[in-house]
Amino acid sequence: MGTLEQQLGMKVARHRKASGLTQAQLAEEVGVQPETISRIETGSRLPSLDLIAKVSTALKLDLHELFRFQDLDDPQGRAIDRLLWFASRLSGPEIELMMDVVAPVLADLDRPPR
Repeated sequence: MGTLEQQLGMKVARHRKASGLTQAQLAEEVGVQPETISRIETGSRLPSLDLIAKVSTALKLDLHELFRFQDLDDPQGRAIDRLLWFASRLSGPEIELMMDVVAPVLADLDRPPR
């Protein structure tokens, strides 16, 4: 599956191409050199959160979409994707409340080992 840098880079490249942008155009929109976009896309550089937020805005994506690495053909992957989407719309305190409520319930379930 690759490192985080590689997975993120592939996502950026895929969305950039789908948006019809060149690396140079994306670089201009986010205020960096085209080489920076190239390094991100090849996975040789993990961008700062600030830069990746600018990239997601330029690509017209919610920030969390760049960090979706689940297999959406797998039921667990789809469930994780839905959970990430839901959580991305909550505030920090709301996420903490959700965890405080859900974690004890899940801990009490009699689940078979994975």
